[in-house]
Amino acid sequence: MISKHTEEFHYRVRWRSDAVRPGFHPSRRSGAGERFHGLAPLLQHPDPRRIDLRASMLDPFGGYAVRIYEQRSAIKVFAAVDLSASMEFRGDSSKMTMLADFLGSLALSAYRTGDAFGIIGCSEKIHAEFSLPVCRHPAMALNLVNRLRRFRPRGTNARALSEVARFLPTSRALVFLVSDFHMPLTLIKRTLVSLGRHDVVPLVFWDAKEMSGGAALGFRRMRDLEDGSERLLLLRPKLRERLEESYRDRRQRLVHLFLSHGREPLFLEEGFRADDVTRYFQRAL
Repeated sequence: MISKHTEEFHYRVRWRSDAVRPGFHPSRRSGAGERFHGLAPLLQHPDPRRIDLRASMLDPFGGYAVRIYEQRSAIKVFAAVDLSASMEFRGDSSKMTMLADFLGSLALSAYRTGDAFGIIGCSEKIHAEFSLPVCRHPAMALNLVNRLRRFRPRGTNARALSEVARFLPTSRALVFLVSDFHMPLTLIKRTLVSLGRHDVVPLVFWDAKEMSGGAALGFRRMRDLEDGSERLLLLRPKLRERLEESYRDRRQRLVHLFLSHGREPLFLEEGFRADDVTRYFQRAL
């Protein structure tokens, strides 16, 4: 059941779908639509309701021409999500709560747009228990979302993201790549190359406390969420400044890498809000 608190966002693509199934998005197919596509002989498209009298009268061979319209088609939408240990971070917001909120919103948005959608959970392996085959109704996705809210990720890395392409269709799809991207840039690049045929939207989950080391200065026990190691550090203003600078540098590197593969990333640093995703797509068009 869809929660009354689940928010819908609106997404659009800049490419044309090859899908036969009618839907919301631009298509390469002709059919029942409103956008004029061209003219064709009546014998090829036997629909006398669409005869263009002017074009037919100008035909030197006396043939009849019919108007062809562009069909709007459905697409397939996927979320490839990072379930490695760093996604367990809890600061001003919980990354797993953000992830669950986003997936619930995606399920509702795809359903109301008329698109099929699927989910692929990844850490050092593909998590079948947190993956969803492509479907058109949100019930199964929302069940998975509820289980994710109780899940504590333990994966030591997210290298399975580079294997996601094997689980996607050969036709172009919209893929949300969801992670905090605390991983080697070489892995991110390898993942983007493997997803080259698809439209990839990177969603970067960060948190203000993660970037500053927390609010309080002094001795802090810092844990590396990827490998579980801990260190006792004296969080001084200088160290905090270096930490914040490292995040600014990391952000620039991520932006440059994602732009080089066709999409600007969307950084979500204050929890998930559906309107942020809608505005992202509005800017991208």
